[in-house]
Amino acid sequence: MISAYLLARVKPNKDREVLEKLRKLKPVKEAATLYGEYDVIAKLQVETLEDLDTFIFDTVRTIAGIDATTTLIATEIPGAIP
Repeated sequence: MISAYLLARVKPNKDREVLEKLRKLKPVKEAATLYGEYDVIAKLQVETLEDLDTFIFDTVRTIAGIDATTTLIATEIPGAIP
């Protein structure tokens, strides 16, 4: 299982719409709006890196209102908080 964090820049006044669309997607386990450089963050869980690629390129980046994304893949550290 691969965990990753998606950071998205969103067009003005599209934050809530994008957030609701993301929350409905199966790989998205949590999502919230942010203040700062990025507008939305989502915690993702997928089975493989190929699944992550497909999800980001074919699903997330096609959502109207998303301008740019950054994806951070989480590492598994023994004893770390899940």
